[in-house]
Amino acid sequence: MTDAGHKQIRQRIALLERASGLFDRFGVSVPLAIAFLNRWPTEIKSYQDLVTSSAWKVFLSCALYELAAFALRRAVSFARAGLDP
Repeated sequence: MTDAGHKQIRQRIALLERASGLFDRFGVSVPLAIAFLNRWPTEIKSYQDLVTSSAWKVFLSCALYELAAFALRRAVSFARAGLDP
């Protein structure tokens, strides 16, 4: 592969790294915003409130977004490691 090809791949990896950093920082705010817009309860007083209300959806979606951010960080690290000689 030529130097121009390596440079283009490095730029794309850097762009993916910036995007994954922003997703890691602000990704959890997306399910919280959806919860507030749908008027889901975000305050839980007991386990019964968690089960009977839609509050469990907020916690589940936040956990899924955290897992997605972790997967993006790992993808960037694997892409960087695969590019280095």
